[in-house]
Amino acid sequence: MMLEAILGVAYLLQAYKKWILKTIEESWNLFHKKFVDLWNKHKEGNGEAYLPDIYNNLDLLSLAQKKYMTNLFHDSLGFGSAKMIRRIVGIAHVEDLESIKDASKRAQCERAALNCAKTILKGRRQFENIEQVIVHIQSFGQD
Repeated sequence: MMLEAILGVAYLLQAYKKWILKTIEESWNLFHKKFVDLWNKHKEGNGEAYLPDIYNNLDLLSLAQKKYMTNLFHDSLGFGSAKMIRRIVGIAHVEDLESIKDASKRAQCERAALNCAKTILKGRRQFENIEQVIVHIQSFGQD
């Protein structure tokens, strides 16, 4: 009975990890798609953000969108990883880590989260897509 309970908790934790990572991936991909779709839908303008010639040339528009979205992606990774660090070392802690009773295990988890956030923050421009970020995050979750 005790083993079944432990295995049940382990299964739920694994399912939760998968759900969180899937949600991160789906959220970014949906945001990216909707943002670009809205940009394309409202591209008829007077060139407030870009010169009108860019909007009228599909190749240039695609290039501008790719560059903008790449920069936005990298900025988002930087902001998100800085927030992770702040929530671990700052005053406003996160319940997921605070709820770990075993101080040694909590420190181990905090260290892994800090290392993950630090490498994302410092190397954010090396990531080309959210899938690469997910693989990177998973490498820190190995027990």
